[in-house]
Amino acid sequence: MMHHAYIGGLLEHTLSLAVLVNRVADHYSGIDRDLLMTGAILHDIGKIEEFEYKCRIDYSDAGRLINHIVIGIEMIGQKISEVENFPENAALLLKHLIVSHHGAREFGSPEPPKTLEGLLLNYLDEIDSKINGIREFMDSQETGDNWTAYHKPMERYFYKGHLK
Repeated sequence: MMHHAYIGGLLEHTLSLAVLVNRVADHYSGIDRDLLMTGAILHDIGKIEEFEYKCRIDYSDAGRLINHIVIGIEMIGQKISEVENFPENAALLLKHLIVSHHGAREFGSPEPPKTLEGLLLNYLDEIDSKINGIREFMDSQETGDNWTAYHKPMERYFYKGHLK
């Protein structure tokens, strides 16, 4: 319901986030590009099991009961356990990216971002999800003028006009 809510949307969002990471990672010194890219690719992996796609997109029982962040941590933990000598700190930092990518407890993250990679992932995820959601809203408007109807989630109207 929030963003990329269509068949193929999860893949589109994940690819878009990977492209954003690729463009931003070198801009800031001290960023672990590999960790950030892995987090971008895996941050929503739990959504594969959070949703059902049979006739329409809807939450699965697991999605309603434990959500994609918890599901994703379980999936990643399982795969990490299958890799001999996987670095413990790398596993911890990757899991942190998953649990913190929503940015704050009020938005569903068990923990807020506490690393530079976590902050970047949260903000890039926020940018991509917001732009997609607003574009979908704007495209759904048949107002015939320069403004959309009122967008309740973001508490504003959006300008649809162009420079002449």
